Amino acid sequence: MSPQTQPTLTFDTLIARAAEAVDLTPGQVRAALTGALGLLDKHADRGPLADLYAALPGAEHAAGSPEARPRGGGLFGGLMKSAGGVSGAAIADAMGALDGMKRIGVDKDDLKRLLPVAREQVTQATGQDLLGDVIRTVPGVGPMLGG
Repeated sequence: MSPQTQPTLTFDTLIARAAEAVDLTPGQVRAALTGALGLLDKHADRGPLADLYAALPGAEHAAGSPEARPRGGGLFGGLMKSAGGVSGAAIADAMGALDGMKRIGVDKDDLKRLLPVAREQVTQATGQDLLGDVIRTVPGVGPMLGG
């Protein structure tokens, strides 16, 4: 995206559109996307992540918020973190994020519907698969996040 180009999609607009498309509340979508961004912020390559943040105003702020911090993934997540190398830590954090989402009524099936909608919205607005580019840089987590 060139410096003169104004973003056509903000994080808040993405939330509203995605909530409508997948029949979740805006609060559920915000929590799920914020959790996903927190995971990506912690584990993804900085270059593609910077491109996403530049194209989606509000996303970097959401990724840095307390709600975005990946939580532990329980006993299995702890085992993955200690035994799984680089991808193990990301998988453990993803499991923790999924557990947190379940508490607000967002399950894995909801994420399988939500994340492709979010990715499509970002792609339509930017002409690039920026979210997919970021997801692909996180070993072991791509399929969980629709990458």
